Amino acid sequence: MLSFGEKLIPGYLWTTLRRFDVWIEPAIIAEWSKLIRHYASGQHRQVDNSSIAAAMTWEDQTRDVKLARGRALEIMESQGLYCTWSGKRLSKRNLDIDHCFPWTAWTCGDLWNLMPAHRMINQNEKRAKLPADGLLRHAQDRVTNWWQSAYIEDYPVVSDRFWLEATSSLPRVTTGDRTLDDIFDAVCFQRMRLKHDQQVPEWPGEKHLSVIRA
Repeated sequence: MLSFGEKLIPGYLWTTLRRFDVWIEPAIIAEWSKLIRHYASGQHRQVDNSSIAAAMTWEDQTRDVKLARGRALEIMESQGLYCTWSGKRLSKRNLDIDHCFPWTAWTCGDLWNLMPAHRMINQNEKRAKLPADGLLRHAQDRVTNWWQSAYIEDYPVVSDRFWLEATSSLPRVTTGDRTLDDIFDAVCFQRMRLKHDQQVPEWPGEKHLSVIRA
């Protein structure tokens, strides 16, 4: 809160913390849990590990895709909707909302990370994998068109949320002049980081790329 003042952190340190938060956060939680057990022991109290783990869990880390699904269904009715990865036309029966960067690698439910996808592709092929760089770049038009129609056009509150989430969680995105292409470039950069830092497996989507190229 601002009433407590401000804290300035060197840019290089902030960048490092953001980049390696997937490793830093569990380490901090583990050390804090150890400290709690130490204090409890000093007070002759019994604290089980499950209670500590529950207390240290962020409540907002849930797979909430309702807004994205609702917008997908509206777009489907008015102008048609296509799978981000294959380009196939979607229907209510085969629609899935895919986390572009898998939830198991990065618990990110930001709007920019939620993409319409064919259920068979999302659940049987891509699953908990990163889209390969070539596949992601071939899908750029579908991705940016989805962002534009689902989140930006005629929805100022949702649009504000989209830009706020993108500038907060993606690298190399500023709050100044920005375009959806800037956001897409940042997504590609973050994809490279996740692959390098966490060794998240890739999904090449080769057969879908061949269809797109044809």
